[in-house]
Amino acid sequence: MQPTGTSSFDDLATAYRRYRLGYAPELYAALEEFGIARGAHVLDIGCGTGLVSHELARRGCRITGVDVSGPMLDHARELVPEGTFVEAAAEALPFEDATFDAAVSAQAFHWFDQAQALEEMARVVRPGGTVAVWWKGMMRGDATRLIRESVARELGLVQPPDLLTPEFAAFETSPLVDRRIRIIPWIVAMTVERYIGYECSRARAPGTAGEQRDAYLAALERRLGSRSAELSISYINMLYLGRVPERS
Repeated sequence: MQPTGTSSFDDLATAYRRYRLGYAPELYAALEEFGIARGAHVLDIGCGTGLVSHELARRGCRITGVDVSGPMLDHARELVPEGTFVEAAAEALPFEDATFDAAVSAQAFHWFDQAQALEEMARVVRPGGTVAVWWKGMMRGDATRLIRESVARELGLVQPPDLLTPEFAAFETSPLVDRRIRIIPWIVAMTVERYIGYECSRARAPGTAGEQRDAYLAALERRLGSRSAELSISYINMLYLGRVPERS
C-alpha cells in the first residue's frame, strides 16, 4: 500500500481480507523455480492483509512482511501467525544488508518510488537472491471487464491506468541481473456477489469511483445479474524476476 493516503487503506483492511483474490498457482511455481522455495527467508513488501505471505508460508518459506497500514498488518498477523510483520515503507526498509534470501511485492509497486524501492529490495536480499514483483489484472476483452468499463463510462468516471504493461523502466535500470518477465494467464470462477465485494474494495481505493461509488456499484450489479450467478474471469499475472548481483 502507498505511503500517502494511508488512512484510505486502513479503512479498507477488512474488505481486502475478505474479497481480494490471490494469484495463479503457476506464478508460485515460477517463484519456486527461481529460488523462492521451502526454507527461504522471504520479505513481502506491501504485504497488505497477508495474501502472498500466507501462500509462501504454506509452501514452507519463513516470512517477514512490511506495509505502511497498521490495520492491514493486523490482518496479516492473524492470517500468518508464524510470520513477522513490520510497519515500514518500501523505500526505507528497516533491515540490514543481505538479511533475506528473497524479496517480493505483489500488486503494490505502483504506489512506490519504484527505483528507490528496487534499490532497497536489492540491498536487503543476499547476493544471488531473488527479487520478484508482479501485478494481476483482467485481460483486455474479458466480458466482466468490458461491463465494468461500460458502467464507468456511463457515469463519467476515469478508470485507473492499466497496470498490465511490459514497460517497467525501473526494473530494466535496476541493479538486478538475470532479469526475466513471465506472463501467466489465469481463469477464475466466482459468484457475482463475491465480485461485487471485490469491486466494493476497489471502488473505495484512492483515485477510483470517489463520491459515485454507490452509483457505480449499483449499476455494475444490475448489469452483471443475479448475485448467485457464476462469472468466469480471465486474468493475466505479469511477473518480473531478477537476482541480486554478487558483491565484487
